[in-house]
Amino acid sequence: MPIEKEAAFTSLQAAADFLGNGAIEINRYEPEIYDVIVRESTFLNRVKSKPATGHPHRYFEETAIGVASFTDPRNITPTATGPTRVEQAAFIKSMTAQSNLSLFDVDVTKQQGQFASLEQKDITDVVNSIVRLQASNVWNGNDTSLSAPTTTQYMGLLNQITQTSTVAVGASIIDGLKAAVAKMLARTDFNIRPSAIYVNPILGDYIDKEAKSYHIDLGTMDVGAGVVVKTINTQVGALPLIPDRWLPSAAGAAYGFSAPAAGNNNYFAVIVTEDAIEMPFIHGGDGNPKPRVFQLGLLSGLQGQYVAIKFDCILAKGASYSHMLVAVTRP
Repeated sequence: MPIEKEAAFTSLQAAADFLGNGAIEINRYEPEIYDVIVRESTFLNRVKSKPATGHPHRYFEETAIGVASFTDPRNITPTATGPTRVEQAAFIKSMTAQSNLSLFDVDVTKQQGQFASLEQKDITDVVNSIVRLQASNVWNGNDTSLSAPTTTQYMGLLNQITQTSTVAVGASIIDGLKAAVAKMLARTDFNIRPSAIYVNPILGDYIDKEAKSYHIDLGTMDVGAGVVVKTINTQVGALPLIPDRWLPSAAGAAYGFSAPAAGNNNYFAVIVTEDAIEMPFIHGGDGNPKPRVFQLGLLSGLQGQYVAIKFDCILAKGASYSHMLVAVTRP
């Protein structure tokens, strides 16, 4: 004989907040859902997206120009030289998210009238989940090559940037960051103008405490969408210190840095030339750099299926000279 499954019904008494003489109090809910989940990234808002040239996205970097030389003015003997140009390629990555909405549950919610916008919110959150994945992976993506992918993730900027610096325990963080910027600016082969310093939020707190201790006045700057951050004065002027929750810290060896002493972490700051960071994307013809949402046909259980998709990658041009990764060792 078939086994009968118990129906998932809740008795009125179990669902009531209070049941007594002259009163039956049933549970009701606020129509707004408390929701402060992170759905945005200052970094993603500041770097530029551009249509990819294809799959892979291809471009050239010029790493040197022809070399001039002195010569005898009465016996001019030039030596022919030319520029050095390197072909580069970056494969496009794919991100997706899906939500299935039951026709029955959507109808019940609409009939109750308590969560009128819940369906729209759930579909929007499918897109937001891709933004969250991007925000983390632009730094932490575990691929090891742009042109010969080894995983489906991005090759994060912490893996792309090869120019590094360290600030040891007890050394000034502010002086260390300023010295790193000065080192970038002092190059005679490339004209580097860093535009921002992204920091792990805990590292940002260490910087604030150091500034307070040494009576250093940190300025402020609006970096977009009403986000105001501290700045430090460097050889290229005031650079914003933009906290990014997705920038990691590491208790062990990571991103080319050795493991810190026991009880310490390496907190990362990234000095970037934002004009040299791009996110090539495939858009299918509409030019929209945002994730796209597709509503598929109803499934056999009358479920609406919504799928969001995004094709792009993160690319740091001049990874060995236009940007610098700084590890600051602190408890």
